[in-house]
Amino acid sequence: MISLLVLGPVAIAFSDGPDSALTGGFGEPTCLECHSDHGVNDASGKMNLSGIPEMYTPGKDYTITVTLARPELARAGFQLAARFDQGSSAGMNAGVLRATDPRMQLIEGAGRRVIYIEHTLAGSKVEQAGTAEWTFGWTAPETGGSVIFHAAGNASNDDRSALGDFIYTTSAHSVAGP
Repeated sequence: MISLLVLGPVAIAFSDGPDSALTGGFGEPTCLECHSDHGVNDASGKMNLSGIPEMYTPGKDYTITVTLARPELARAGFQLAARFDQGSSAGMNAGVLRATDPRMQLIEGAGRRVIYIEHTLAGSKVEQAGTAEWTFGWTAPETGGSVIFHAAGNASNDDRSALGDFIYTTSAHSVAGP
């Protein structure tokens, strides 16, 4: 007689993009919700945002790059939101995010009217061992105000599970210039 013991459901990673609202900003959780066997921002890797100006010109287009690096990174993903961080608009979209290639997509947060940019299946593939990078556009808001960018990323071992992955977060501020 053969017995089979079922230990529970198998977790399959979302290589085509996570659910919305996982940037860690404004009380949101991060990718750690599912990929929980390591803490956030392990010293073996790093997540960076570049191209975000300290002072933006309202309505101007900017190019932003998210970089995720970790020696054993074999597949990767990210999610980012740009929101006003003060006043009556706090937590609302600040400007317009633009996916500039098929490696990224825009998704709307459930019930929150926040637009997120994140990787697609094609965008989760690592082209250079240990490093993943995504470059996209942002048009600064016309109304001015202080903007905060929150991002979370998954440095995955590519075993198609939520285990053995490392989660990183970062943020950056930008304020309207004169």
